[in-house]
Amino acid sequence: MEESYYSIGEIAKLFQISPSKIRYWEEKEVFCPRRDVENDYRLFNLQSSIELLDVIFYRNLNVPIQKMKHFNRLSPTAIYAILEDTEEDVRNELIELEEKLEGIARRKEQLESLFSLKERGYQEEVIPMRKIVSSDMSDAEGIQIQLEYLTNFVLYKEKVQDTEFKIGLSVPIDYQWQKEVLWQKDDHEEARYITCLMETDSEYFNESNIKEHEDALEKQGYEVKRVLASYLATASDEHENSVDYYKVWLEVEQRS
Repeated sequence: MEESYYSIGEIAKLFQISPSKIRYWEEKEVFCPRRDVENDYRLFNLQSSIELLDVIFYRNLNVPIQKMKHFNRLSPTAIYAILEDTEEDVRNELIELEEKLEGIARRKEQLESLFSLKERGYQEEVIPMRKIVSSDMSDAEGIQIQLEYLTNFVLYKEKVQDTEFKIGLSVPIDYQWQKEVLWQKDDHEEARYITCLMETDSEYFNESNIKEHEDALEKQGYEVKRVLASYLATASDEHENSVDYYKVWLEVEQRS
């Protein structure tokens, strides 16, 4: 029975890949189709189709192109070793993807907190922060802490009457860092905290709506003592102004 041959266009359509990809693999000596002796056109028969299937299969597994030179001439042991190396690369990629998924989940959680704070108003909560240390944007270590959890970036006022926030980082209670400790939770102190959403100008975070919250809580019989604000997101408001959003813990005392 006479053997059937296909052109590069026909085989590319059949395998749903571009002819340029087949030419690229040929250039890299990964795949070498037969040639017509008269016009030097590429010819694809059953064997070359099987070899092409193999190439596509291994490339779909992310086997590097540089390891696939003369792939059909490699020994089974060599192919197995290449697959083991590729398996390790894929496992590392999976770890990186899991970390990205965790990052997405954390950012979604921050935005969900923003939505919730906008809707529910004031609510008393237990503060999760244990310790806040002084920081600035020139600290490489501080930047890494913020990248791990963006909510670690904190604005702090010892007294609500203070005109400016101090920049800090929320860290574990046992975290050792040669920085000024701005605040540390006293486990024996029964401080009360009310949470709400604070908005600041993205360029000037001291321009915030914290006074509005202070006045509103004062009408409810509270005196605000201290302000701790944990970063949530930067986005545009309804007027398309750039705004930084924070979940703020207001330490309060009930007025007698």
